[in-house]
Amino acid sequence: MSKKKKTQQPSKKSTPESYIRQKVRTLPIGDCYISDNWQEAGEGIVWVTRCHPQGTYTIGIYLVDTFCLGVKDSNFHFSIDSLDYEELLQSINRKETLRKVTYEQAHNLIYGAVAFAEEGGIQPGKSFALTQYLLEEDTDEIPLIEYEYGKDGKHYLVANNLMELNTYAPILRATLGNDRFMYSLPIDEKPKDGEKYHYVDPQTREIFKSILENLQNLPEIPEEVYSYCHPEYPVVLNAQNQWLIKLFYDPDNAYWLPDETIREILALPHEELRNDLEQIILFETGCTCETITEEQWDTPYASVLQHCLYFLMVLDNEKSLPIVLETLCQNKDYYEYHFGDIISDVYVPVLYALGQNQLDKLFDYLQIPGLYNMARYLVFPAVALIAERQPERRDEVIKWFRKVLQFYVPRLERQECCDGTLIGLMTSSIMNLQAEELLPELKTLYDTGLVDEMCCGNYETIAKEISSKRYKHTEYFPMDIYECYERMKSYKGND
Repeated sequence: MSKKKKTQQPSKKSTPESYIRQKVRTLPIGDCYISDNWQEAGEGIVWVTRCHPQGTYTIGIYLVDTFCLGVKDSNFHFSIDSLDYEELLQSINRKETLRKVTYEQAHNLIYGAVAFAEEGGIQPGKSFALTQYLLEEDTDEIPLIEYEYGKDGKHYLVANNLMELNTYAPILRATLGNDRFMYSLPIDEKPKDGEKYHYVDPQTREIFKSILENLQNLPEIPEEVYSYCHPEYPVVLNAQNQWLIKLFYDPDNAYWLPDETIREILALPHEELRNDLEQIILFETGCTCETITEEQWDTPYASVLQHCLYFLMVLDNEKSLPIVLETLCQNKDYYEYHFGDIISDVYVPVLYALGQNQLDKLFDYLQIPGLYNMARYLVFPAVALIAERQPERRDEVIKWFRKVLQFYVPRLERQECCDGTLIGLMTSSIMNLQAEELLPELKTLYDTGLVDEMCCGNYETIAKEISSKRYKHTEYFPMDIYECYERMKSYKGND
């Protein structure tokens, strides 16, 4: 369930993301490439170049599934020089052959795949909310080129695993019906509900069957029991700007606010606005911190907390961090109800903005017993983001992570303030940092046999990836509120 204003404008640093949203379409288009075998594979890379006046290049790279899913993922490389441009092009060509095409060919392949996926109820990957701006607008000014999508006239989901099948098959079934899509899965199962099914080669099936058998033999990882006793929250919603309450609680605004409305909100006196946002957060938390009724679940979704958190991010007042952390002390249903699968998209940039200079308070939060492990986890990618965006602070970030790991060592066995799932998830942030310095502490925790190896693998695999400096899977988190809302609008179809 995807849950979900300036007479005086706040100062905003110019970032690659804001430049892409606002200006990159003014740059001329350079070379474009497409994977040579995309028609046979049903998937391929599309490369689009924008040329800066100073001789650098901004590149959009799109992973396009023409059989079913459209734009599965995308990323960009901003204003790189010619040497880096050639190196990047060669690195991709080492994995698969790219051939040069016209921009019209690249544009039509991307937007045609997006449109075909949307016929099945599938929206583009989250990153496309930004990288779409590297493309021209999809208007009649772009000559139409017809490509063939799907397989045998139908959507054909090539699922890599059960999770991917369970994510997309229900959407396709609800949108198209059983007889208008097919799928393949590298595990030997019987077709269900009359769906068309294609088996892959026996060797691949055996590999996946072996993986599943190993998974079934993994020890059960105990999780920390939720036991947080929350304080009294406001039972009456008092806000100086009552119109904000109406605006935020309106389901029509659940996924987007117009730029004009955002400017209007940010034009309010900032301290007054901050107090109103915090009151709304505490009131709504009080309404949903315990049992969420069936009537609440059935009420049309309004992204009240999401609105408030985004605006607190922009106000960037460190005094708001305790309120944000209080929302991270709630139970699992609270997050399912308010955020669903976009929880990290909302919290990570907010925690980064408000907590980057309050690492001690983030550590204090981690010491509160009886919290939901996925809520705790959100702190780690936010802290790792400090090292990514402020490389000069890397040593400080490493020191903080070491302190956390050492805190967890004597507590893991009794699931006090941590559990094996949390440490497994935290490991992904340590791998993104390529923090070889933390391997001794990490090994101590993994040697207990209580860490969930489903998250990142066993210790040997993790140590090898970190030491090789090859692992890097940082997710893009927009910090510009206008971009946050544009991104959120693209999620609406996934509700």
